Amino acid sequence: MPHITLEYSKNLGDIINVSKLVYDLHEELAAQGIDRERIKTRALACNYVSVGERGSRGHMLHLTLLLLEGRDNATKNKYGDALHKMMKNRVADTVKHCSITLEIRDMAKDTYYM
Repeated sequence: MPHITLEYSKNLGDIINVSKLVYDLHEELAAQGIDRERIKTRALACNYVSVGERGSRGHMLHLTLLLLEGRDNATKNKYGDALHKMMKNRVADTVKHCSITLEIRDMAKDTYYM
């Protein structure tokens, strides 16, 4: 806990260094004050996507950040803003059209096992 799951269109993985992005997202969340040892970050390539008007030629990044419940919205937004900005900056110079989204979800403490 927390968990970062990055989904990306496989065609985007041919253009950007996903491994470096995973590392940088992990480090960015740690820079926000979360213990690096507790962060779990992974990326999943989506082989088949349809993105807006571009359909299967579209590029997308979607990050889901899972946090144990209890953080206020200001804290969650701080994390989200930092991670979203990093993704946008990483893709901006390389890919002209890319859907970049992020969502933050709470995990119930009663049903999360460590």
